[in-house]
Amino acid sequence: MKKRYVFLSAIAIIFGIIVAVLPAKDVKNEIQPEQMLLEILDETRFLSVDKVAEYIVEQNRFVLLIDVRTPEKYAEWTLPGAINIPFDSILNPSYEYILNQDVYTNVLFSNGSVYSSQSWILLKRKGFSNNYVLDGGLNKFIETFFMMKKPKIEDPNEVKDLYQFRKGVRQYFTGSGDEGSSDNTKTEVKVIIKKDKNKEDEGGC
Repeated sequence: MKKRYVFLSAIAIIFGIIVAVLPAKDVKNEIQPEQMLLEILDETRFLSVDKVAEYIVEQNRFVLLIDVRTPEKYAEWTLPGAINIPFDSILNPSYEYILNQDVYTNVLFSNGSVYSSQSWILLKRKGFSNNYVLDGGLNKFIETFFMMKKPKIEDPNEVKDLYQFRKGVRQYFTGSGDEGSSDNTKTEVKVIIKKDKNKEDEGGC
């Protein structure tokens, strides 16, 4: 809880800086700072790694994964089907048709939650809707599904059911539901969830 509070406080400070540097002509018709602070404190913008993994496994065509890291990091590996809109280009007008619509659920992600949360703030400030943040980012995604530990016998059924779900997600990505050691997890993940080359042109725009 304390960690989350510190994170939200940091985001609020960052938001203040962002508002200060935004051009006046862009701020005039956008959400006011007081309302934005309330939006920032509302954690419903976060989607858990389990929920996003469920979207991926189900191949939900109404969910769009958006990698806000640099094109170089995106080219190395990303989540299946993700497109690349770098953080420093998030307000480029050419992306507005993707980031401001009511058909798809956009999931912004980076290695952690900082850049994706900053992207969300910028988009929310402009009144764009249907944008969410992958809670914990890629780091938490890898930790959750590729470094998981077996539940104990005395653990409640809810914990065991969640483990089985995560094991199934791991199997979806790797072809194996077995737990991997920390020694081979990084290599395995990069091979399995590297972006589809057929989507390179789409994601690089």
